[in-house]
Amino acid sequence: MPSRKPYCLHFLVCNDSDCAEKSSQALYESLKRIVGERNLREKVKISKSTCLDDCSIGPNVVVYPQGIIYNGVSEKDLEDIVNAHLKGRSMSKLAHHKFLEKKT
Repeated sequence: MPSRKPYCLHFLVCNDSDCAEKSSQALYESLKRIVGERNLREKVKISKSTCLDDCSIGPNVVVYPQGIIYNGVSEKDLEDIVNAHLKGRSMSKLAHHKFLEKKT
């Protein structure tokens, strides 16, 4: 059985009802396009997800392996999010507040 390298990044776009009403399907399609145009399909996986919570501030996207949840994502944010994560960073202005709290 041929093996393949694991993905470097996995984006999960909430597609549950509240986020879907806020155009999460367009986010999903735009992410797929960005990844395809940049020839990243072997490194970056894009999937739809059920509810990621925080429905009132969606649409929401989570990125693994970092496990960062982004709230209120728009299509204009996607390039910056992808670029940041390819460099091992995150976009703190959109990241869920729980992930920005200092650990004691």
